[in-house]
Amino acid sequence: MAVVYLHIGLPKTGTTHLQDRLWRNRDIALRTSGLLYPGNVISDHFHVAVHLQPERYLDWADPAFAGTWPTLLGQIRAWPQTSLLSHELFSTAGPEHIDALMNDLSFADEVHVIATVRDLGRQLPSVWQENVKNQHLAGFDEFVESVRAFAPSASVSEAPEASRVEEPFWEFQDYVGILERWAKVLGADRVHVVTVPGRGAQQVDGDGLWERFLDAMGVDPEPLTIPVPSLNSSLSAAQTEFLRGLNRRLQPDTIAWQRYERIIKGQVIGEILFDAPVGPAQGLSPGQRQWAAGQAESMVEAVRTAGYEVAGDLDDLLIAADGASGEVAEPSTEAVLEVAWDTMASMVLAAPLPKVGPRWQTRAMNLVRRARRRALGARRGA
Repeated sequence: MAVVYLHIGLPKTGTTHLQDRLWRNRDIALRTSGLLYPGNVISDHFHVAVHLQPERYLDWADPAFAGTWPTLLGQIRAWPQTSLLSHELFSTAGPEHIDALMNDLSFADEVHVIATVRDLGRQLPSVWQENVKNQHLAGFDEFVESVRAFAPSASVSEAPEASRVEEPFWEFQDYVGILERWAKVLGADRVHVVTVPGRGAQQVDGDGLWERFLDAMGVDPEPLTIPVPSLNSSLSAAQTEFLRGLNRRLQPDTIAWQRYERIIKGQVIGEILFDAPVGPAQGLSPGQRQWAAGQAESMVEAVRTAGYEVAGDLDDLLIAADGASGEVAEPSTEAVLEVAWDTMASMVLAAPLPKVGPRWQTRAMNLVRRARRRALGARRGA
């Protein structure tokens, strides 16, 4: 029976880890579980997601990759068992995109959707940090205020001011609304929620995100033994605040994106900050945590009521009243300065030595002077 699973994210829920691990183990998965993870390169799934929504991802929907989806579709159509598509940008698909995708997959006996979901207490700092890594300027408090103002359950009294810029957090993180869109087409019995294990929760062997994700598809994790590197991709609160200060001086009107991407994202973040000792992470203030806990409770209840299949525990999505240890609501100025000095020192140590020597104009004049001295010496010595 041909079954297709669509993993739609959500962003910042371990999707990159899952996709990398799937890609490295795809040959074993095909042989042992009949699971096809199609594509010629791992980025094929990204191109499928953006070409499904070209009006949303105009800058990324490169015409050079317009043939990627027909290629993957051909691989899926030819496989008689289970296939998987995975990218977090599927999370923004609207009804018209879902209908188009279902039409393309109409040959399948069943189509299911999987959403990996993480609690708001971790998502809010994580998404804000990702924004800052991409040249955004908003501080954490401003970010949370916008998220709160535009929350799906915001009351009339909490309606945002007309001047407030909407933070597109809920477009990617409103798992209640996202799941409802897919359930209207597929039915609740073919919608699967995989919860990211709660922070600090007692981990049971075989009950991590990887195992939960595979369990949603009925895939045995035991043969899939090829590991993925454990890479740090998080910044401390002080590091993020330092980067935000850089962003204030490096906006699009002062620096080309290609230069920002290579120097700031590639070198400063990727080579220096990720390798530096990690300080306290950004956390929620007591007031922010209280609001997020209430928001999470109502969202979790909506998912329980919908009756989706759950791998994990919906209680993982609830937020404790007290903050997590090792977090700060706001880094100190001294901590941010330490990050700045350490970063400057690392860049100095890594920078190539400047070329030393007289400039070409100076060298030319020295040659002229030398010739003049010789001529003058010859005349006076005659």
